[in-house]
Amino acid sequence: HHFMNTDNYEQIALAEQDLGEAAQWLMPNLKIEIEFYEGSPIGVKLPDSMELVVEYTEPGLKGATVTNTNKPAKLENGVTIPVPPFIETGEKIRVNPSEARYLERVK
Repeated sequence: HHFMNTDNYEQIALAEQDLGEAAQWLMPNLKIEIEFYEGSPIGVKLPDSMELVVEYTEPGLKGATVTNTNKPAKLENGVTIPVPPFIETGEKIRVNPSEARYLERVK
């Protein structure tokens, strides 16, 4: 993965294992913070929320409202998270990538 420092335009390449679980959330032009110690990455901070399109989920139930029962949804970046039953394929949703948690529908 290749990154650019937005202050001085310096570019850096990091391997998937350097990024840990954050690697699955990377998208083009996503701004993240990477902490370094003696030239090696030690931490990656993702944004508090991301807007992603649901690539696939089972069809919703008519008249479904917020309940304690969720269904899996595969997002455009390949990550699968639980979402409420009223979310449909093709919808844009806001998620918390740090917790892999659905937040809300994007209007």
